[in-house]
Amino acid sequence: MINKLIATIGSEAALFESFLGLLQRQQAMLVANDANGLNEVTADMHEKLVESSLLAERRERLVEEIRSTNAIEGDLDVTRLIDIVDQNQADQLLRLRNSITDLNEKINHTRDHNAMLLNRSREYIFRMMDMLSRMNNPQTTYAPAGTAASGPQNVAVDRRA
Repeated sequence: MINKLIATIGSEAALFESFLGLLQRQQAMLVANDANGLNEVTADMHEKLVESSLLAERRERLVEEIRSTNAIEGDLDVTRLIDIVDQNQADQLLRLRNSITDLNEKINHTRDHNAMLLNRSREYIFRMMDMLSRMNNPQTTYAPAGTAASGPQNVAVDRRA
């Protein structure tokens, strides 16, 4: 049963690695402003999330079976599990735990960077819409004599990009 748990955790680690790759692809699509590519990556990410939830359920069932078989009280985490398994299994569990921890940090960093790119894009879109809404829309300004006057406001848009 421990070997099944190790295999399941290994599958989760491989899934996290592929999810990290998808996040990096998403980042490239955000930078390239590729909407079709973003849609594809988002669909792939959704599939990975579904697969991840299935693996998590399987892992939880295996942990519960191990708890009941070995009469373990309380939570059963990797640290407690290492105490009851042989050295080879303990080494595998430690490697997997370190791998998943590293992948989690990389996923969080990449996800945060992607969120920053999305927020920047939203800000640029908001600014552009604001500038476009001011075209041919007179706003009240002060005239040389200190009185209010209406006049068109100039908007400059750089179209070189």
